[in-house]
Amino acid sequence: MATLLSSGIVRMTTTTTTFVLKSAGLFKAKGFGGGSSSLFHPHHRQHMDKRRTLKAVTNSNSFSSSSNTNRAKKKATTSDDVEKRQRMTHMAKVRASFSPSSSSSSTEEKMFTVQHNLESLSDKIFCNRSLPMKSIRSVGFDMDYTLAMYKPETFERLVYTKTIAKLVSHYGYPKEILKSFQFDETYMVRGLVIDKKRGNVLKMDRHNYVKVVVHGFKAVSTEERLMTYCDSSKVGTSFTGNEYQAMDTLFALAEAYLFCQLVEMKDLVMIDEKKKKNKEYEKLTNVSYHQMFDEIRKSVDLCHRDGSLKTEVAKDPAKYIVPDESLKELLTTLKTSGRSVFLLTNSLFDYTNVVMNFLISGKTGEEKNLDWLEYFDSVFVGSMKPNFFTQDNNIIFEVDAKTYMLKNTDSGGPLTPIGGSDIDHVSAPSSSKPGDGENTYDSKVYQGGSYVHLMDSLGISRGSDVLYVGDHIFGDILRSKKTLGWRTMLIVPEMDHELEVLEETREEGVLDELKQLRERRDELDYKLQKIIFEEKRQKEKEKMAKTSEEMKMVEQLEKDFETAKLEHRKKTKEYHERFHWVWGALMKSGYQNSRFAHQVERYACVYTSKVSNMLRYSPEASFRAFSDTMPHDDSSP
Repeated sequence: MATLLSSGIVRMTTTTTTFVLKSAGLFKAKGFGGGSSSLFHPHHRQHMDKRRTLKAVTNSNSFSSSSNTNRAKKKATTSDDVEKRQRMTHMAKVRASFSPSSSSSSTEEKMFTVQHNLESLSDKIFCNRSLPMKSIRSVGFDMDYTLAMYKPETFERLVYTKTIAKLVSHYGYPKEILKSFQFDETYMVRGLVIDKKRGNVLKMDRHNYVKVVVHGFKAVSTEERLMTYCDSSKVGTSFTGNEYQAMDTLFALAEAYLFCQLVEMKDLVMIDEKKKKNKEYEKLTNVSYHQMFDEIRKSVDLCHRDGSLKTEVAKDPAKYIVPDESLKELLTTLKTSGRSVFLLTNSLFDYTNVVMNFLISGKTGEEKNLDWLEYFDSVFVGSMKPNFFTQDNNIIFEVDAKTYMLKNTDSGGPLTPIGGSDIDHVSAPSSSKPGDGENTYDSKVYQGGSYVHLMDSLGISRGSDVLYVGDHIFGDILRSKKTLGWRTMLIVPEMDHELEVLEETREEGVLDELKQLRERRDELDYKLQKIIFEEKRQKEKEKMAKTSEEMKMVEQLEKDFETAKLEHRKKTKEYHERFHWVWGALMKSGYQNSRFAHQVERYACVYTSKVSNMLRYSPEASFRAFSDTMPHDDSSP
């Protein structure tokens, strides 16, 4: 469970139980080939229409309201109603968790709020490695899914639809998918791994032991899972080769969902002789799962390169981005505490200007200005992370924030404007040092470059003086920490929902019940195996046969053990489905931490659900990790 210690810092000590995936069949509507048909996980249609009526993202007036918005639940009268309610509640909570909120208290109150006064677990910053903020001289932020939280039901859907269009126009996929495929933004979660060779999606624990496998939207049997993934001589143990793709960012969820749909569509085509001969489906009959995923990835890249995504966001930022009224206060608080603040993003300046204007001042279109730059000491765009952290000789350009022109070139070269395409655009050659051109904002905006340029611009030489806040385990956190020694804060928006479910299950005594059931099961198993072993040993020594009384005792123990095992399995399944009906808890896989949780623990000094939680702590706060424990540390004598 989640334990709040006297220091006010929360330590997660939850012991969850083995997740049993509910087998999922394939839903096929009105014939596969018809224009009105669609491929869906069978549960999708039960809640998609009603779910759309929910207001998924809210901009509340208090930090805690986002996690409390959906606590009220209607009483269900049937098991189907319960299932639908749980799905809709899950989706609404996740959506609400993406909505940063502002506090009505004064800046001074926020700055000096101590940890034990935090209202809920979702307000907290969790610590893996002790971090004294007094040692931090500069705080940096990624933009996408860190400062800017995107609305999954609109932004991910935009990525999804644009990607499908590219698959049809550039790679020859059936035109049917333009109409028949529909997107469910609640299905996929971070931390999964895609097996591109076999068309599967995997969830594994911190030991890379695969616990859940889904092919398309159908659960793979335990026997097939064990045979395919639990023999390291066949598949290895790292799952990091070219055959695998880790879903490390929220940007990856839409493409992963599309991959599952195409896997199911391909499988159906391959067992239908008529469709196999139909030229409309020729692409699916010839393409491998591996190639299919790679073409989805390339299509997503095309959407970014041709400007089709950023053009739509620029037209109506409020449709795709969650407003955050606390952001200005956070940046101001950090600067007034004597620290420098920087922005480091892979997005180019034209798009960065759109997003930051909306976040800082709510300005869009012709109203945009450059006032938001005042909140940062340095801004690095088009940074090409993670290479930014590993190569010190990257070319750097100075960006004229007013004209979008690249300086430090022989003749100057403009950035590609929103609505344009940079597919054929070649940047002018550049020197590797900032130039001396005039800039209204003291030449603080750069494109490209490396950590050397950034740290020079901030006047910092020691990596441990920098705290970098981002959402990408590998792009933001791992490289900056391992290569440069930066301190790191990982943003995990999904934590709001995870923590709310943890609090609910703790209050209801679910975790205690699971613990008791597990202990009962293990105790019966221990007694049964001990009796069987003793009887076998006695029989070998004295060649005695079992008495009827002994046989009855063994039979009763076997019966009791089986009953306890089934009850524990049932309750465990119900517990995991409260987090997500397919994948369970984000940070757990069975009793073990999940692969994602292991990465968070290993690479992030601290982690939290949103950047606005930083306002809950003093800029001089010290985040302290707890003592590491091993199983024997908690053992009774």
